[in-house]
Amino acid sequence: MNKNCVPILLWSMAAVYVLLMAELLFLREGDGLRSFNLIPFHTIQEYMNADGGMRRNAVDVNIWGNILLFVPAGIYAMLIGKSGSIWPRLAAVALLSAGVEAGQYILAAGAADIDDVILNSTGGLIGITIYSVLKLGLRKQERVKLFLSLLSAGVGVPVLILSLVLYAVNRV
Repeated sequence: MNKNCVPILLWSMAAVYVLLMAELLFLREGDGLRSFNLIPFHTIQEYMNADGGMRRNAVDVNIWGNILLFVPAGIYAMLIGKSGSIWPRLAAVALLSAGVEAGQYILAAGAADIDDVILNSTGGLIGITIYSVLKLGLRKQERVKLFLSLLSAGVGVPVLILSLVLYAVNRV
């Protein structure tokens, strides 16, 4: 792959990720109610005590969705700037998550919940770990960027197409 195409592909996929996150986190139709939880692990504990059936499936989607949604944020945080400690990047992911929660509260687009920040930060940490393991295995930053560019395109393009199709179907 052309060396100049790698950053373009990588940052194009990052932009798609940001747009999909914005749509998912802020532009969905909500109930217009505002709520917040500042007690760590309260909502997660309620989820763990949930009954079976449909509620349990919603619990799994909520917990795993919050984690998986921020895995790319951890990876992209590691790609920004020079190499160094993971802690400032993890802090940036946690601040991004807190900003999302505050935005959801302000826009009445979802509940602001400290547990979401915890789960999102866990996802960011997983992304940071994935990046670190790739860097150990591939040894060179350029190889990591190439791999992540191809992976981002391989995952991001189908997700984008699916999102556009679902958007079109739901608007009809």
